[in-house]
Amino acid sequence: MDGRRWARADRFPEAERVVAASAASSEVRSIRQDDAVVLMTHSYEQDRELLAAVLPLHPRYLGLLGARHRSSLLVSEAAAMLGWTVGACCDSIYAPVGLDLGGDGPQAIALAVIAEVQACCMGKLGASRRLTPQEVERHLAEGGAARYLQKQCALDVA
Repeated sequence: MDGRRWARADRFPEAERVVAASAASSEVRSIRQDDAVVLMTHSYEQDRELLAAVLPLHPRYLGLLGARHRSSLLVSEAAAMLGWTVGACCDSIYAPVGLDLGGDGPQAIALAVIAEVQACCMGKLGASRRLTPQEVERHLAEGGAARYLQKQCALDVA
């Protein structure tokens, strides 16, 4: 799912595959255990569905781009959808995605993400970048997912 149409092979010429698909698609189901997945669609609902679809596939790297609070809510809801514990989900997810290399802007974020994926694939990344069940619990206590859900706006016309 890529409503903004940025996930295209021409934008990532060195990638073996670029997948922009729904949670139920064969592309998502074809994710392998040696794949790296970075998830962020800018739709909370789509991210939740994709996370629940990708977690059972156990990719080598699964990162959530976005705030820790948002990631915590996604993890909690995906765990409930799958019947998993929050801890089991946290053990499989890096969030927020990207090493803290410093810098601002999209180029710095892209470098931080790629650096983290590379470190993970080379066995050089510990669990320090993972959410913990305690963090998820704390973020849930601070408020629900309502702020991330797509807002529906209706005008009453008299």
